Amino acid sequence: MHARTGRHLLLLTAAVLASLAVFTALFLLDNKYAAALSGGPGYNLLQDDPERVAFLVEGWEYYPGQILEPEDFLGGVSPQLYTYIGQYPNFSKALGTPYGQATYRLVLRVGEEPVDLALYLPELLCAGRIFIGGELVGEQGGLDPYEPLVMDGLYAFAAKGEVEIIVQCANYTHYYSGLYYPPAVGTLGAVSQMQTARLMVYGLLCFAALSLALSNLAQWLFSRDRFSRWMGLMSLFFALRVCYPFLRALGAPSVRPLYALEDVCGNLVLLCALLLAGELCGAAGQRFHSRAAVPIGASFCAATVLFPILILPCVPSLINIYGILLFLWQLAAGAYLLFLAGQELRQNEPLGRFLLCVAGLFGLSVILSALTANRFEPIRGAWPEEYGGFALVVGFASLMALRGVQLTRENRRLTDHLQEEVAERTRWMETLLAERRELLANLLHDLKNPLAALRSYAELVRSGGVALDQETAGYLEALLNRASAVEQRFDLIQDFSRSERGVFGPTALCLNDFLRKFYATNRPDMELSGASFLLHLPAETLVVRGEADRLETALENLCYNALSFLPPNGRVTLSLGREERYAVVSVADTGSGIAPEDLPRIFDRGFTRRADNSGDGLGLYIVRAVALEHNGTVDVESQPGKGSVFTLRLPLWQQEA
Repeated sequence: MHARTGRHLLLLTAAVLASLAVFTALFLLDNKYAAALSGGPGYNLLQDDPERVAFLVEGWEYYPGQILEPEDFLGGVSPQLYTYIGQYPNFSKALGTPYGQATYRLVLRVGEEPVDLALYLPELLCAGRIFIGGELVGEQGGLDPYEPLVMDGLYAFAAKGEVEIIVQCANYTHYYSGLYYPPAVGTLGAVSQMQTARLMVYGLLCFAALSLALSNLAQWLFSRDRFSRWMGLMSLFFALRVCYPFLRALGAPSVRPLYALEDVCGNLVLLCALLLAGELCGAAGQRFHSRAAVPIGASFCAATVLFPILILPCVPSLINIYGILLFLWQLAAGAYLLFLAGQELRQNEPLGRFLLCVAGLFGLSVILSALTANRFEPIRGAWPEEYGGFALVVGFASLMALRGVQLTRENRRLTDHLQEEVAERTRWMETLLAERRELLANLLHDLKNPLAALRSYAELVRSGGVALDQETAGYLEALLNRASAVEQRFDLIQDFSRSERGVFGPTALCLNDFLRKFYATNRPDMELSGASFLLHLPAETLVVRGEADRLETALENLCYNALSFLPPNGRVTLSLGREERYAVVSVADTGSGIAPEDLPRIFDRGFTRRADNSGDGLGLYIVRAVALEHNGTVDVESQPGKGSVFTLRLPLWQQEA
């Protein structure tokens, strides 16, 4: 137990260390603050590498509550203070509120050689105008009248010596304002490449999550699998969470809903992760999960809709409390995922190891995001919590795949076990049936012998000239009739037992010769009963794959069944023909016919049409069994008072070869 726990901790430690190594590399290589220009107040220095994208973080002159034009600075306007973009992004540092208007100014020194540059201004909050070298180069939204519009701006300009950059901005919409993210400067190609790389990263995150969402939601629509539902929704919410770069590239006039969408989708990702983890780990029915974790998560989701839209515009000072609450909720969700992973690990479930790593990586991303606030901002990549969210999506997708593999293996194991049980039970049943058939055959043999002897004695008495009174002679005749009936039933039972076996050895059988022999054998008995027995054979030789004894039994049952319902001087006709791939053997009679209500049951086991119920109901049932074991069919057409036609169709030998 301790060894297993040590392995799990080692696994978690390795995942955390690997993530720390990756994030450290991102912190050093993909950080706007690491690529910032250095300089004193009022200026920034462009480095020797013209292809380098530098970020304008330091030295911005800040004029709160004023909209200053370029000519205003010709009169020697002095700045009230200097600001550090990213560390003090909003108006609240000077005015105590993010709402109002302000002007930012920076003088950029680029050297005496002319150079073509581009200024990248990410999401100016919430409206503004941009001047470079005293000329208006762009406008976002409107200052007068005020019209908010959040979007990224890219402005090209020619630079030589000192270049003045002025940003006028206003905000009466959002709880953040002004230059929230550091602007970037560089060649147009370098800046465009940076933008493209960032959009590609977010495009990859968004496309991967959206693909998982569509596949899982489609699966849920067909199967109603709750795991697919939560996985699909979590992936969909993450895709919405990381689509904001594309919205800001196009422009977003609905500022408050835009930022509320980011927050609520991030929390919905966590809520779906908790629900999915609860389902996968079997915690969905636990009291803490259903009454605490899930309701708290749902409450934070609702809060991230109401707070940014309704509460923060009225009380902007609550923004810090709001941020702390979101941070604590994210940490709590990560800790709860670790708790669920621990439960699975105690049961030595592979799901626990996956969940342990996923929860650990997410918790680490949240902590790193808090610790590096105002020290890290990605250039081309994403934020730590976004990488953590993507780890949740990919990790749970892996969990779903692992669960699918486990279920497939378990189903295969159960199927194999069930097949073995079925095979074993089948073998036992076959053995039991064989023993019962053998017992039945022995009993029939033992019973037929004394019955045949009894019948012989009765025949001897009747034909021996023994004087019998009329009553005794009647009893003797009844005894002989009953003995004959019992012998017929013994024969039927033997035929039924053979048909129930379903296994026989068919060979090529010429129906023409077979029916000639059958007709010659049975004609005397049929005509002694007062019936005309006719045979019609085609010129074509028809060969089927069958067993003569079985087919003979079937035809005897059909012919003598017809004889039972035949009037005096009636006729039974045995015919052979062909219908495409089948040989057709028909037995037609001129008897009483079959009532329409009896036709659907005529081949059922135990059904009889005899008025005295003297029949056993096995004859026609055996006919159908013989037809089926020869891959054929049998049907009947009848008209009451005119007769019936029974038709047996058997596949020709040539069609099966």
